[in-house]
Amino acid sequence: MSSDQPTMLLTLHSIRLLGFADAGAVAKRFGQDPQQVERLLIEAGLRGWAVRSSFGDSRGWSLTVAGRAENERLLAEELEVAGARAAVTSVHAEFVPLNTDIVAACSQLQLDRLFQDNQPDQGLDHRKHQTFTDAVTSFRGLETRLAGALPRFGGYAQRLDQAVANAATEATWLIATDRDSFHRIWFEFHEDLIATLGIQR
Repeated sequence: MSSDQPTMLLTLHSIRLLGFADAGAVAKRFGQDPQQVERLLIEAGLRGWAVRSSFGDSRGWSLTVAGRAENERLLAEELEVAGARAAVTSVHAEFVPLNTDIVAACSQLQLDRLFQDNQPDQGLDHRKHQTFTDAVTSFRGLETRLAGALPRFGGYAQRLDQAVANAATEATWLIATDRDSFHRIWFEFHEDLIATLGIQR
C-alpha cells in the first residue's frame, strides 16, 4: 500500500506490526515518505508514544504503552470513519479456523525440523506444500474484502505467495524468524486484524 500523505496512524501501526524497526523500515511498511516519517517518529517520541533504542548493532523504534493506546485509538477512529467494522469482523470470524490450521501446520514443521537437526533443508514435500498453497488461496479472498474496506490491508497474499514459493526449495521459509517467512507474515496479519478490531489474541 502507498500513502500520498504519511500519517501518525500508519507510522505508529508500522511500528506495532514490525515490533522494532528503524525509520526506513517503518516508512517502507506502508510506502510512506521516509523524511516525513522521520519527522512523525520524532514527534511520536516527544509525545511519549515511541522510543528509539539499540540492540547490538541495530537501532530502531518501538511503541510505548501510551503509543500502543494511541495506535488503538487511531485504528478505532479509522474503522468508524470507513464504516468498515462489519466487514473486518466478518473476515476475522472466517480467519479464526484458518488460523488454527496454519498454526498447527507451522508447529508440526517446527517439530519436524527438531528431529531433522543438521540435515540439509530439502524443501517441502507435495502434501505440506499443498497445505500452505491452499491456505493462501483461502486467505486471498479475505484480503480482497479487507482491502476493499481498508486499503492498508493489501499486500499480505503476495508476500505469503512468495514465502511458499521460496519454501519449495528451502522449507525454513515457512517458519524462520530472520526473514519474511510465511509464519512471520501470518502473525503480522493476525496482529493487524485484531489491533484494528481492538481485541486480544
